[in-house]
Amino acid sequence: MIRIVARVVAIALVALPVTFVVTFLLMPLWSWIESRFHIESVGHSGPANWCFFIVYATLVVIGLALQYRRMRSSGPLYKSSS
Repeated sequence: MIRIVARVVAIALVALPVTFVVTFLLMPLWSWIESRFHIESVGHSGPANWCFFIVYATLVVIGLALQYRRMRSSGPLYKSSS
C-alpha cells in the first residue's frame, strides 16, 4: 500500500514542473479561448491560474491512468496468503 501512495505522490510531484512548461506552450490555445469565449485566461504575467489547474489535473489523471494500466497488466496488487 505504501508503494501505491508513493507512486501517486511521485506522479503528482513530477507533474508540477511539466505543468508549467505545457501551460506556457499552450499560450496560443489560452489566447484563442479568451478571444473566442471571453473567458479571462491570459493576463500580463502569463496564463491564468485556472489554466495551470486544468493542465495539472489533466497530467495527473493521465499519469494515474497509465500507472493503473501498468499495475493491472503486471498481475494482482496483493499476493494472497494461502
